[in-house]
Amino acid sequence: MCVKPSLTWTVGLAIATVSLLATSARADRPYTDITGTNYWNNVAPLYDGVPIDPDIIARTTQLNQDAETAFAACNDAIAQFEQQNPAVTPRRFARQPLPAPPTPEACVRLEELRTQAETLRATLADLERSRPNPALRSW
Repeated sequence: MCVKPSLTWTVGLAIATVSLLATSARADRPYTDITGTNYWNNVAPLYDGVPIDPDIIARTTQLNQDAETAFAACNDAIAQFEQQNPAVTPRRFARQPLPAPPTPEACVRLEELRTQAETLRATLADLERSRPNPALRSW
C-alpha cells in the first residue's frame, strides 16, 4: 500500500535533482582566455572603403544644381504673383472660399526634384547599409 506514494516521491525527487543539475550546467557567460590585449593574436587589416560610383556622384551634383535653379525660379514666381495680386489675403470669412491660386510651374518642378532627392537619399542609405563596417571585420 505504501509503494505508490514512495514511488511518486522518488520520481519527483529525481526530476527535481535533474532539473537543478541541468540549470546549473548551462553556459550563460562565456569565460574566454583574455590573457592579452588582443583576443585574435593578430590585427585584422582595415581594407580601403569601396569607392562610390561616379554615376551617383554626377547624379547628385546635377540634382543639386537643378534644385538651386528651380528654387530661385519658384521664389521669383511667388514674388511676381504677390506683386500682381496684392488683394489676395490669406484670411477671408465667407461662405464660399476663394479659389486657390495656381501653383507656379517652377514650384511643381522643385517638388519633383525634392522627390528625386528623397529617392536618391534612400538609395545611398541602402548602399551604406550594404557596405561592411571596416572596424568590425575579422579574419
